[in-house]
Amino acid sequence: MHRKKIYSKKMIVHGVLILILAGGVSFLTEHWGEGHLSVIVDWIKASGSFAPILFMAVNTLGLVIMIPQTLFTVVAGILFGAVKGAGVCLCSMAVGSAMSFFLGRFVFRDRVLKKFQHEPNFMKMEMLSREHPLKVLALSRFVPVVPYAVANYLWAATGVRFLPFLIMSVLCLIPETVFLTAGGHLLSSGVRKGTVNWEIVGLAGVAALLIFFLVRAVQRSIERDTSS
Repeated sequence: MHRKKIYSKKMIVHGVLILILAGGVSFLTEHWGEGHLSVIVDWIKASGSFAPILFMAVNTLGLVIMIPQTLFTVVAGILFGAVKGAGVCLCSMAVGSAMSFFLGRFVFRDRVLKKFQHEPNFMKMEMLSREHPLKVLALSRFVPVVPYAVANYLWAATGVRFLPFLIMSVLCLIPETVFLTAGGHLLSSGVRKGTVNWEIVGLAGVAALLIFFLVRAVQRSIERDTSS
């Protein structure tokens, strides 16, 4: 339990650092770059479906080659807004997760097992995935012991089935994705217009609370099952 709390704190710190980094870059781009952030955002809004599709392709590729997704998610909020940005990210992460799963199961499974089969976290993941696959999948997404992109390949090497893997991977990412895209949207609005959208603040707050309570609920449920 103590270790899970540590991972939760690391996840929060990681997200905050990414938001600060994105905010700093956005500020410099807008105020020292002669309003370039506004130009980019306006171009995205005027480009129709091309920009989201391009972003989804890059995000999907990044997930497959195991680039951390947090920065992509914040940038999606800056470029597309909280709601549309979350939709773009979730779609691309669903496609990227599916591709990673099939690559991990049918192409790289032997390599993954050779490297991780004696690693304690992987051994525990393998054991619990047989008994409580949905709950463990949910917890691994809410409290990532390893980065999301790496976990896709690890899950592919276990006995978990594809459809539960994909459904739980996407569903459990919704609160975190909304929180990060809302943060990106607030950064963009604050830097470009000097305004705060309180509806988006509320949305980010609800997403953060949802993450907190869902993590606690899944952790307690797994602890009850493993102790009984």
